[in-house]
Order: sequence, then C-alpha cells, then structure tokens
Amino acid sequence: MYLSRFFRIFTYIFSYIVSYVFLQILHYTPCAFEQDFDRSVSFPIFSGLFLVLKMGVIEQNEGGSYEVGLCKQFVEQARLNNDPVHYGRALAMQGETLARLGKFEEALDNLETIKSIYDIETQHVAICKAYGSDRVGQAFSHSVNWNHALGRTDAALATCKYIVEEIVPKSDPKNAHNTFCLLYSVIVTMKEHDKALEARELMIASIVAPFEEHFGSGGSTFTKPMWQPILMVLDMQGNEDKEIEHIDEYLDWALDDSSYALKSVIEGAMGNFSATPLAMFAEVPYYLAKRKEVDLEKRKCLIQTACTQMEKSLENAQKCIPYAKSYAEEKIAAIRALAAELDGINST
Repeated sequence: MYLSRFFRIFTYIFSYIVSYVFLQILHYTPCAFEQDFDRSVSFPIFSGLFLVLKMGVIEQNEGGSYEVGLCKQFVEQARLNNDPVHYGRALAMQGETLARLGKFEEALDNLETIKSIYDIETQHVAICKAYGSDRVGQAFSHSVNWNHALGRTDAALATCKYIVEEIVPKSDPKNAHNTFCLLYSVIVTMKEHDKALEARELMIASIVAPFEEHFGSGGSTFTKPMWQPILMVLDMQGNEDKEIEHIDEYLDWALDDSSYALKSVIEGAMGNFSATPLAMFAEVPYYLAKRKEVDLEKRKCLIQTACTQMEKSLENAQKCIPYAKSYAEEKIAAIRALAAELDGINST
C-alpha cells in the first residue's frame, strides 16, 4: 500500500516538474508572442497542473501564489487564442482558485464572464473532448457553494434549478462522471433543504439510469462508489418517519467496516465539489442510529461508526473547499448529540 502511494505521489510530482519546465520553455520561446501562434498546445498542461495542485500533492504558500499565477497565465493565453472552449475552462479554473482563497465575490464575478461566453449546445462536446468532462459547466455547480458561503441561499437554490433544467438535459448522458460532477453540489443542497427524496429521484433519473442503460449495472466510473451510500442517505433522510424497505441491506452495509474504504483520490477530488464522500458515507450509520426499530446496541455501534467516519471527513476536508469543512463540522455536532442521547438510554 505504501509503495503504491509512493509511486502515485512520485508520478504527480514528476508530472508537475515536466509540466512546469514545459511552460517555462513555452514562455521564453520567441514564436509564442506571435499573433498566429497556436497556444492551445499548453492548455491541457495548465489544466493538469491545476488538478495536481487542487489535490494537495504539491505544497503551496498560504496565499496560493503559484496557483494564482498559473490561473492568470492560463486565462491570458486562452484569451489570446480566442477560443471560448479553452477560455471558459481557464475562467472556471480561476473561479475555483479564488473561492478556495475565500474570495467568493470575485469568483462569482468570474462566473458572470463565463456566462457571457458559455454555450453548452455548441461547446459541450469540445470541452469534454479536451478536458474529459465539461469543466466550464461545472463552474455553475461550484458557484452553488460560493453562494452558500456568502449566505445567499436563494441564489444557491436558483443555480441548482438552472443546472437541473438547462445544463444537465443538454449534457451527454453517457458521461456519468460529468453529470455527477454537475449534480453533486445540487444533490447535497437539495438534501439540506428538505428535498432529499426529490434529490434521490434526480440522481436515479440523471445519473444511475442513463449509466446502466449505456454501460450496464456492472460498468464502472470514477464516482460510482459514492452512488449507493448517497442513495441510502437520501432514502432514510426523506423517510425518517416512515418504514424503510431496504433497511436490512442498509444495516449490512453500515456495519461492514470495509464499506468505508474509499480511495483518497475520490475523497479529495469530490471534496472540492461539495461535502467529502466520507461525510456522506458517515450519514448512513447516523440515520440508521436514529431509527428506533433498530436494536439499541446496534444503534450505539452505528453512532460510534458515524462519529469516527465524520471525524475523518473533517480531517480530510482541511484540504478541500470551505463548504466541505463546514458541512462536516455541522454533521459531527449532530452525531455527537445523538451519541449522548443514546448513551443515556438504559439498554435493559
């Protein structure tokens, strides 16, 4: 395990060094300043470096000066290249960076520029081809969290509605990873505003069903390990006062320690879209522990598992977006309160 992790980190660092050297060569190449120079050769490198930085593999100073400089270079080069596909990606990258530095107003101003150039019907395919998923459309998903950070709940909910009604229907249904990235912050926001069952229906209709139609239930994609736990949480949260059809299945999952073994790369990547995946996983035992039809000793075991996993989520969230941290802090308070309540119940 440690050897595998070492080689993975070594690969990231090696890629970072090679990319950095390439950009320096490009910067000092005389032809790079010519009007007709094709700058697009450097754009995947900018995007790749950004992902490595976002995952926290490369240490930066507190102000993230290297990442800020990288974004500025990318935005300027993409603007000069006069291609909305790459310019939109560069602006989306800049918005994420500004938000991670707590500059949410600037990030939202940046989104307004994206709105002026982004046309999903003509650009979606090209963006996905260049960057693997529609990272420009995903800027709208990130902005849900920016509005939350500023206390603008109505704006966050309005953006969720726009994503569901305008962006997802025009996106490639076969690209499940992209659809999940578009909808993750939406699903979490709906969940936190008493729309858990609606969020569950949305997730099944927009992500699970299209994926199974095109790839079968045995197919795989990056975020698939998150789907089952999220659907369980949404089911239990939306039916807290009702009977749960699959409660035995949920209990088997929650009481199995291996269920919480998640690749760190998924935790880090998706913790930059909303709550960390482990936070969602931790809510499975939490909601089960709230159910009085479950044996008391099991409930106590479940709440301890929920506490342990949410504490891990909070630790992981330190390297993710601010929303991931605040989400874990809020949930761990609720979990500890329930743990105290259960401890006070006489098991006899």
